[in-house]
Amino acid sequence: MNTHSSEEVQAFGRQTSASSDEWNQQTIYDARNVLQTQHTNDTSQPTNEQRSGKIAKPQIYPNHILHPEIIPSLNEVPAELIKRRNVRFNDPSAIDSFETEMPLEIASSLQDELERAVQHRVAQDRNHDEHTSTVTITSENDSSQDSYAKEPHPTPATSELFEHTHRQTLARASIYDKSSLREVFQRIKIAGDFEDMSHIEDLEDAVGPLLRAMVIREKYMIFSLQSFPTTVAKFLTKTLEQEDQSRRASSTIRANTDDPHPFHPPVIKREEAFNIPILESVDVCVKPEKGIYRLYIPDDTKGWVPVDYLVVDRNQFIDDYTLLSAMITDGPLKSFCYRRLQYLKARFELHCLLNEVKEWAAIKSTPHRDFYNVRKVDTHIHAASSMNQKHLLRFMKKKMKTSGDMNVYKTKDGRVMTLKEVFDELKITAYDLSVDMLGVHADRNTFQRFDRFNAKYNPLGQSALREIFIKTDNYIEGVFFADLLKEVMSDLEDSKYQHAELRLSIYGKSSDEWDKLAKWCVTNTMYSANVSWMVQIPRLYDVYHANGIAKNFQEFLTNLFQPLFDATIDPSSHPDLFRFMHHLTGFDSVDDETKPERPIITADMPHPEEWNMKDNPPYVYYLFYMYANILSLNQLRRARGLNTYQFRPHCGEAGAVTHLVTAYMVAENISHGLLLRKTPVLQYLFYLCQIGIAMSPLSNNSLFINYNRNPMLEYFERGLCVSLSTDDPMQFHFTKEPLMEEYSIAAQVWKLSSVDMCELARNSVLMSGFSHEVKMYWLGPDYQESGVAGNDIRRTNVPAIRIAYRYEALCEELRLLGNAYKCRQERKEKERRLQQMQAKAPSSTNLERAVLNNGKNESTSNLQSLLSSTNNDNNYNNGTNGTNNSNHDVSVF
Repeated sequence: MNTHSSEEVQAFGRQTSASSDEWNQQTIYDARNVLQTQHTNDTSQPTNEQRSGKIAKPQIYPNHILHPEIIPSLNEVPAELIKRRNVRFNDPSAIDSFETEMPLEIASSLQDELERAVQHRVAQDRNHDEHTSTVTITSENDSSQDSYAKEPHPTPATSELFEHTHRQTLARASIYDKSSLREVFQRIKIAGDFEDMSHIEDLEDAVGPLLRAMVIREKYMIFSLQSFPTTVAKFLTKTLEQEDQSRRASSTIRANTDDPHPFHPPVIKREEAFNIPILESVDVCVKPEKGIYRLYIPDDTKGWVPVDYLVVDRNQFIDDYTLLSAMITDGPLKSFCYRRLQYLKARFELHCLLNEVKEWAAIKSTPHRDFYNVRKVDTHIHAASSMNQKHLLRFMKKKMKTSGDMNVYKTKDGRVMTLKEVFDELKITAYDLSVDMLGVHADRNTFQRFDRFNAKYNPLGQSALREIFIKTDNYIEGVFFADLLKEVMSDLEDSKYQHAELRLSIYGKSSDEWDKLAKWCVTNTMYSANVSWMVQIPRLYDVYHANGIAKNFQEFLTNLFQPLFDATIDPSSHPDLFRFMHHLTGFDSVDDETKPERPIITADMPHPEEWNMKDNPPYVYYLFYMYANILSLNQLRRARGLNTYQFRPHCGEAGAVTHLVTAYMVAENISHGLLLRKTPVLQYLFYLCQIGIAMSPLSNNSLFINYNRNPMLEYFERGLCVSLSTDDPMQFHFTKEPLMEEYSIAAQVWKLSSVDMCELARNSVLMSGFSHEVKMYWLGPDYQESGVAGNDIRRTNVPAIRIAYRYEALCEELRLLGNAYKCRQERKEKERRLQQMQAKAPSSTNLERAVLNNGKNESTSNLQSLLSSTNNDNNYNNGTNGTNNSNHDVSVF
């Protein structure tokens, strides 16, 4: 499909998300035709077909997904990378690490201007046609001139900031009326031809691999029913559909926003949270084949036949992984991505200088809402360390006084000890205990020492105390840990606007781990509206194999996934697990990434049933088999009308950069991502695909990288989808509200504004696993719309100006790639035709050589004009384009 260079890359449909959101599941089901089964949006009420225990055989939908293998132009990417690999490319900008600090210094005069803007904001809105303030920067004779409309004199009405007219202007016109945004939003437009031919060469070399990488991620996300941005999906369809011949079903759904708060979260009482009706069993069986569970359904003539759902073959995964690994080391690709990232950072700094006053005016005039009462989610926190050290100390003292005679621990020789006896053996009384004696807080001695950090989980250095107080599977069946977490959840409920996604551990040592964990949750009623649950799986196969617990890697996978499939197929066989899975949102993979390993996966690697050696499989091996089995589990649960799961591993904290390649392919979002600062190609791809990154600067400061060198601010300025999280409050934080502590320190060190912090909070909600209904209440009913239409400042406190800037910056990058790809294909088509002409008439070589040179010159001219028009075009531009010259002029209108 040939698109005009000035055409805006827009997506008015909702962003399709395949998390645990039940509404989202139905949306993707309708848009992608994953399985031909009927189910309702309410997962607690299965359809008649699901009640009967039958699942129709689904069909593969190859025409609804962009397959990289069937796009001819993208199939040339591996050969191009190999061809360029032997060419020495010296570019000082293409460096492995590009940590630069360019703090945004705000002039003191902005404060006075801000006060004036807020004072007269209402008067400007009421008299919009008569009194408007415009700022124009022209580029005539290389000079800039600011002109401000004369502001009206103050009136008594200007102090009434929360008038109905003002609210309507801010919430309606500023969000949905583009002309209103244009008058208050100073945009940055780069005018002028691209005279740097080396830059054009890098762009032409980079566009093919980048598009191929984006299509690869889309494939893996759609296969596993995880989310992929609608804006990017529509861009890929528009750019590549002429070759792919694919057509996607529309997923556009608009909500009525006349009522300012039309949606409210479902009210679930704690005592009723696990009263979920048990579904009937279905005629489905599962069987692991080379480490991946496959689904089978009965057939009248052939017995059990495999279900034709979308799967990822290991060889196909290895090919994609190898290709992406080659991309991150390609010279021209690194140069291009580095330049674009630097441009995005500089553009954001200019945006703040030009529009910060207006952003401040917007949030100051929003009734009721501020940073303290916008929803924020701790997207990366471990349940075992979710309390601070003082909280744990206080809890231990209380239990010593109230439950000292309770049998709590069984020694290896079978002796049962009371809590008092345990502390008597340690010769410690409740009065003696202090936070320093506990020794659970990280200090300077844990820097680059992950082994010492893991030891901090043991209070007083005693593993017995860890088992008693912060384990779910112990002699007292995790009663103390449940009471401790209930206090943590109570603190979150008191704060009202803070939420957490707590991670519980499943080790894969036995097949009954899931049932024990589920029983612990159901028996102790571990539910809170402020908490969602995730499961983390430590990569400790080598330890289990050395201790004789697991003979091979397949046993490890069986212990992890077999109970989940059984509970989904026949809920009556695991009733507690079935109920717990309703509140589960995703899976995590954790361990020390610095452990030495073989960093790549090859076709000759043993399959899980053959991996019986003592060595631990590499990171990519773990993640592939976890992803592949989560894919099968999600397909089965979708067919039953149940919630599906995200895959959100720890990645990029340390170790090899190739860990991020794996996560880019298979993860919904990641935790940490520090190593992205060393690979501009992956960082740019994370930006283009808007992959969520939960960052924990205080945790990183104690373990791997000093706070002032943390790349979180740089990621945020460039537009990556980042959020702040706590990781382990017991080790890294001091206050009762560790998430607010994380925000406050970041705001002080990096001079974040309220708009910045509210944007980070909004990102945390978007990347979280909370249900769609809850997100609608927290962010607004249209939160999945693209651009300003998806933002409700009355709930997020993020100005429409900031959302519009982020969306337009992303669309500009996509347009740049789209136009370059179109020009590249036109040039190749001309070369192909000329080669055909040469083959037919070999005697006219001189004439054809002249025609060929003319075609190349024309192609270069086309590329330059397309790049110029890409930067001149703007979604809301109604002015005239700047004059073209060799300099890059900046005009704001």
